[in-house]
Amino acid sequence: MTETRRPLPEPEWRRLDKRMLLIHPLQTLLQALPAILAIFVARIGAEDSDRWELLALPVIVAFGLLRWLTTRYRISSEQIELKHGLLHKQTRTARLDKVRTVDLTAQLHHRALGLAKVEISTGSGGKDRLVLDSLSIAEGRRLRGELLHRLGAGDPVTATLPAPTGPAVDMEAPPPGTEAAGADEDLLRLDPSWVRFAPFTMTGIGTAAAIFGFVSQGLGRFSEQGDLYESGATWVRELAWWVNLLGVVVIVSLLAVGAYVLSFWGFRLSRSPTGSLHTRRGLLTSREVGIDHTRVRGVELGEQLGLRLAGGRRLKALSTGLQGEAGGGSDWLSPPAPVDVVAGVATLVTGDAGAVSDALIPHGPAAGRRRLTRAVLLPLALTAALALGWMVGDWPGWPLWFAPGSVAGAWLLGRDRYRGLGHLVTDRHLVSRSGSLDRRRILLARDGVIGWKIRQSFFQRRADVVTLVATTAAGRQHYDVVDLPPDRAYEVLGEVSPELVTQFT
Repeated sequence: MTETRRPLPEPEWRRLDKRMLLIHPLQTLLQALPAILAIFVARIGAEDSDRWELLALPVIVAFGLLRWLTTRYRISSEQIELKHGLLHKQTRTARLDKVRTVDLTAQLHHRALGLAKVEISTGSGGKDRLVLDSLSIAEGRRLRGELLHRLGAGDPVTATLPAPTGPAVDMEAPPPGTEAAGADEDLLRLDPSWVRFAPFTMTGIGTAAAIFGFVSQGLGRFSEQGDLYESGATWVRELAWWVNLLGVVVIVSLLAVGAYVLSFWGFRLSRSPTGSLHTRRGLLTSREVGIDHTRVRGVELGEQLGLRLAGGRRLKALSTGLQGEAGGGSDWLSPPAPVDVVAGVATLVTGDAGAVSDALIPHGPAAGRRRLTRAVLLPLALTAALALGWMVGDWPGWPLWFAPGSVAGAWLLGRDRYRGLGHLVTDRHLVSRSGSLDRRRILLARDGVIGWKIRQSFFQRRADVVTLVATTAAGRQHYDVVDLPPDRAYEVLGEVSPELVTQFT
């Protein structure tokens, strides 16, 4: 007598949190607010007293309700499925074994209601992301645990939850100290003293410059209605130049510190018992990212000039499925921090201390000559043009006083670029480093390399050097070992991928 196997029950559909009914109307209203205000202002003084534009408010509320009613998702043993839309219905699916990262973002209005937007990444682009806005924070973390395969005895909280194929449960936030993340291994926590590195980061300086420009533009508009701005500008011009320079440095530094605090306050990096990495950061907008450790292909050590001078570094993950080319902020493993702290985290993540701290192999005299030539060529050409204009034309001669300093600075920059150039092959990683102002040390896992390319420009042929390009599915999809002697390039290729050497010979 044969026993008939009963089919597995279909997983139940789950809905977004009901509190999203307070979130989505607010978001839609803010998006439509300029148009509503424009219509309102345009109708001021109109003979028609009917304020029909106010009908937009109940329409927006109804739209938020329909969005909640028409959005459903479920998780089976093989895939996650998302349905949404009323007139234009869409269904998106993703295989569970293709999930790379799970990103929880909570802005101020989300945090006020205990909600988060959950973004599930299954590829390298935005079109490969499933967005659930909004779930409760506890439900979002539980979903992250399911998708990153954290259910099991190693995680005492999520182990008691129903399987992914079971019905949805209404789970409130766990009591303090009993979160699933509490069972994780802490790799890094932010030290408030690290904000001292903020003024030395290019990101902080860029953010500060953007804020400074926005405020200056606003003050410029304000000056049309009064003399306060003009009198202030006159007072600044009357100060000594070094006082103005010092003031700009102080303001930019304070803005950079503010940007650092907003982005990285409360930063925490942890590792689950199964190896997945989890980060949490943000002061006003909190963000939690879970990265499947099987998708990590290495790390990037940022060694920008300002950080090097201040004794700091930063760390990012090279992983498939992170948002955007450089991760969109999802790839941070350490904020700008002391070099020994960042090196220790990189060693814990990669398990390869030699790749993190060992000296690199230089690329030889030809690479050094190329860096010096490319660095000093532009200031020399500008100096020659200024000198010719001064002698033949009617150009002022005072810019020539800066020529020796610019050439000397360019020469030092070329020397620093050569000192930063190098590579190394360890048992587990291909290491490459290049740059000066924006220097990066790339640790790319050898098993993450999926292809090679040897590139040689016209000037590289004359110098008898090549660029060895390692292609990968992670990060920027390719990482270059610049200006290697051809023989050494083939040696590196043979060390990392001996099975592919025959295709290049």
